[in-house]
Amino acid sequence: MKYFQSLDNPNNVEFVKAFKEMHGADSVIGDVTQAAYLGPWLWKAAVEKAGSFDIDKIVEVSRTGEIELDTAPEGYVKLHPNHHLWSKTRIGQWNRDGQATVVFESDLIEPNPFPEGYQ
Repeated sequence: MKYFQSLDNPNNVEFVKAFKEMHGADSVIGDVTQAAYLGPWLWKAAVEKAGSFDIDKIVEVSRTGEIELDTAPEGYVKLHPNHHLWSKTRIGQWNRDGQATVVFESDLIEPNPFPEGYQ
């Protein structure tokens, strides 16, 4: 996975705190929840880069590979021209409290949503 609730970075600590204040202390945050939170922030960054809400302009800047966020709960992410994210892969060891300890973290990985043989 690329996101675990237990990630120890300032962005995630604040995100988890705010999420639990809103949805309850026993709420568990997974990769899909973090991605749903991240999507509007990527949209905002693209709109700001385009200087417009015009869809054609937003699509154009989103294809430049220059949309980046360093405030994501998972850490730094960058939008690839194929509209998928460069992000890290993490391997976690699950603990009795339901959280994961990260035992491996890759560098940013270039997204390839359509690898040969899967087109």
